[in-house]
Amino acid sequence: MYAQLYRHLLLPFFDGVVKGRQTISHWQRAEETQWWSRAQLEEFQLRSLRALMQHAAATCPFYGADWRERGLSPQLIRSLDDLREWPLMTREIIRSNRGNMRTTSPDIRRMSKATGGSSGEPLQFDLDSGSNDRRTAMMYRGYGWANGAPGTKQLFIWGSALGSVPQWKRLKMDLHHAFDRHLILSCFEFTPDKMRQHFDRMNRYRAEVIVAYTNPLYEFACFLKRESLTPVSPGSIIVGAEKLHDFQRSLIEEVFRAPVFETYGSREFMLIGAECDKHAGLHLSMENLLVEILNEDGSPTPPGQEGNVVITDLFNYGMPFVRYVNGDRAVAGYETCSCGRGLPLLRKVVGRQLDTLETPDGRKIPGEFFPHLLKEFPAIRRFQVVQERVERITLKLVVEGGLTLTEREQLLREVRRCTGTVVEIELQLVDDIPLTKAGKLKVVVNAV
Repeated sequence: MYAQLYRHLLLPFFDGVVKGRQTISHWQRAEETQWWSRAQLEEFQLRSLRALMQHAAATCPFYGADWRERGLSPQLIRSLDDLREWPLMTREIIRSNRGNMRTTSPDIRRMSKATGGSSGEPLQFDLDSGSNDRRTAMMYRGYGWANGAPGTKQLFIWGSALGSVPQWKRLKMDLHHAFDRHLILSCFEFTPDKMRQHFDRMNRYRAEVIVAYTNPLYEFACFLKRESLTPVSPGSIIVGAEKLHDFQRSLIEEVFRAPVFETYGSREFMLIGAECDKHAGLHLSMENLLVEILNEDGSPTPPGQEGNVVITDLFNYGMPFVRYVNGDRAVAGYETCSCGRGLPLLRKVVGRQLDTLETPDGRKIPGEFFPHLLKEFPAIRRFQVVQERVERITLKLVVEGGLTLTEREQLLREVRRCTGTVVEIELQLVDDIPLTKAGKLKVVVNAV
């Protein structure tokens, strides 16, 4: 009863009337467009791409100057394939040119965001409110495929707020979670005692859907199986933040006795792809994003082969992302799913795998904790977390302009909240962090 009331009355009133957002209308539209044919969806993409490129060329100084110098004009885009003539965008380019990449249009209201830096390189960027409404709508639709649409009773095994949260703000968050029917269990303090507490709260709450970081949920499932604890079974489980491996899916489904739905997203774009109930791959959020899988030389990766994920956000008019190399890897191939949706399927997301750290007192610290924390320190350009002995963790930091004493103390305090006091934490300020032979940066390394 509450789910229907929330979905059809409370959420539309709060989101549309109180907040003035267009999320619900975008969501309703997305529920229709997912059944369009591939040709209709690609035509929609092309129209959206042309409009975005014209806007970027006219109102974003960086793009206008760069494209003119290269002899490129939005008028040259007559098909989606024509976008291949445009240059690729990297994090370093965005860091160096963020101010000039923003639109100068006075009619567009921007908001600032930051990535968690699972690549080891946090990124500050901007988007406009209209784009934010659209990406939220895509999340609603994708979660809905797993029966996790707004209004369902959901339990999150997720990251918690960092730092000291004022009482008024904590109360506001609690009210918001109660309104949404969300219970949040922090995965950043996974001691055996804490996991047993989570188990008790989970069974009392009896969620319809569990939403979780992949690795912490897997660790939790291992703990429950090892301790012979039987959780209340939800209707479904939605995982994200890291690649889901077959062995993890198998154990999680065995322990929780519920189907697992994989999602793929990022802070820059939110939901990029999600599984439907056919579990045949990840349906791309095609109406919002143009996703390419490319070889190192920029050519399209043949179907069935792994390549670099490159994304163009078709509706971020605040600070356009055009052919952005997000650092992830995926297997190319855009087959059609037997579910009947016209949205293409990405065969497989390889993504990034972040190690889980362990402490002498039995804590399990998910690798996702560190990107989540370090994005709050804009001076940190690159980082790597290394645990070579169980009682010692080293944070290697490439910092621009240095860290103040207050920032150092804050960083150490937040890390120790998760690691406890039995682990020595060392901060190393370094000039560079070497990449692997494959040209990648392993962000969290458990060498124990």
